[in-house]
Amino acid sequence: MKQYPICIIDDSEEDQKRLLNIAGKVFPEAVCSVFSSCSEFLASSSYYLLVLLDIQVAEEDGIRCSQEISMHASFIAYVTSFNERVMDAFAPKVAGFLTKSMTDEELSAGLQTIRNRYFVPSMQIRTRTGVISFHPSMVQYISKRGRTIYISFGKEMEYQLVAETIQHCQEILPDLCRINQSELVNLDYVRSITPEELELYDGTRLFPSRRERRHVQEVFLRRIQ
Repeated sequence: MKQYPICIIDDSEEDQKRLLNIAGKVFPEAVCSVFSSCSEFLASSSYYLLVLLDIQVAEEDGIRCSQEISMHASFIAYVTSFNERVMDAFAPKVAGFLTKSMTDEELSAGLQTIRNRYFVPSMQIRTRTGVISFHPSMVQYISKRGRTIYISFGKEMEYQLVAETIQHCQEILPDLCRINQSELVNLDYVRSITPEELELYDGTRLFPSRRERRHVQEVFLRRIQ
C-alpha cells in the first residue's frame, strides 16, 4: 500500500502540531488526520491503521474509550503526559506507550520502533489495482467469495487478488488461522469469539465451519494466555 491512514487524538493544538510533524517524518507514506476528542474520532466512522491517542482528551479518558476506538483501528499507541497509567493502558492492539515529556528525537525513535514492528512492508502481492506492499501483521483476513479472493486490511481497505488461492495465501501468511474452506483470519484482530462466530474489532463477523471450530478456539486461547 502506497498510502495508509493514521490519526492523532489530542485536544492540545500544540501537541497536535508536534505529533503531526514527527509522525509525518516517521510515516512519510501515511495520510494523517487529527481529532480533538475521542467522540469526534468515533463520529467520523473511518478506519485507521494507527491511532496516536492521548489518555486525557478534554473530559474524556482515552483508556476507557480505547475499546470502542479499537473497532476503528488496527493499532493504538498512547502519547500522553500520564506515564503513571502505563499499566492500565496495555491491551490487545496497543502497539506502544510514549510520553510527551520525551524529546522529539525520543518520540521519533519510539514511533520508528512501532513502524518497524508493524508497518514496514516485507511482502508484496498482486491485486486488480496493481502490486501492493505490506507487513503481514496488517492483514485482518482473507476471504474467497465465489471465484474471487480478497485481502482485507480493514473495512475501507480491501483488495481483490489476482491469480491466488486460499491454500497459497495460507502458505505465504502462516500466522493466519484457517476458519473454513474460504477464509483465513488474523486472530490478533478478533474482539470476541464463540463456537459459531468471530467478531473482529471493526465489527466484521466471520463464521468458522463445524470442522474448524475447536481448532480456532484453541489457537485463539493460546494467543491470549
